[in-house]
Amino acid sequence: MNRPKLGLIGLIKEEAEKDFWGTMQRVADIGYEGIEGAGELLQGDVKANVRRFHELGLQVATHSASLDHLRNDLDKIIEEALSLETSHVTLWWAPCNSKEELLRDAELYNAAGARLAAEGLKLCYHNHDHEFKTTFNGLYALDILAEHTDPKSLYFRMDVAWITVGGADPAHILRKMAGRVPAIHIKDVYGTDVVGKWTAVGTGIVSIHDSIRAACEIGGVEWMTVEQDQLRNLTAFETVLVSYLNLKEAGLV
Repeated sequence: MNRPKLGLIGLIKEEAEKDFWGTMQRVADIGYEGIEGAGELLQGDVKANVRRFHELGLQVATHSASLDHLRNDLDKIIEEALSLETSHVTLWWAPCNSKEELLRDAELYNAAGARLAAEGLKLCYHNHDHEFKTTFNGLYALDILAEHTDPKSLYFRMDVAWITVGGADPAHILRKMAGRVPAIHIKDVYGTDVVGKWTAVGTGIVSIHDSIRAACEIGGVEWMTVEQDQLRNLTAFETVLVSYLNLKEAGLV
């Protein structure tokens, strides 16, 4: 199976704060190929940091941006993303309280995404559950965003666990969004009755295998990134390792 590269986000934040390079070495040794965010590389000699990062066999899967960044600090975000040698800039969260709000934000995404595209960058929107729990005339909030944004200006970093918590089927959503999904988040839950039942990848109820298969089928998915918002019974590095090994055992990495 021609799979996306395997990334990691969030889980080893505390470990990285204590020993960034040692932590990155451990991540690479397990078999991960990239990190989302990696803002630590922007401290000091950025070129040297990125070179050292690449020498470990790691890439920056995406830079990060907020709504405020897109409105007021886009030049800085572009400069940082280019210096990190990544091709993605991801907006991690946005509200969808009304259709009017979505349409207003869609205009921002179109404008910001066009500027990023001119620099060879992709603006990615990371979903949570509210884009599926919120509907307008039978359409998901995510559908509204997709319909009112230029496919060349806004892409989607689809989180399969949040899709599941939102009551939708990840594989179906990925196929529906084909052509606009350069990355997915591989995350798991052991229940959806309340938000927050996070667990290591492959130990919950999210259709991980079907999601990755769909990602491979639609093409254009460059990254699949392991994430767990909160630890369950394992330590951070135990979770990172178990998630990797479960994916490997299933033939998905």
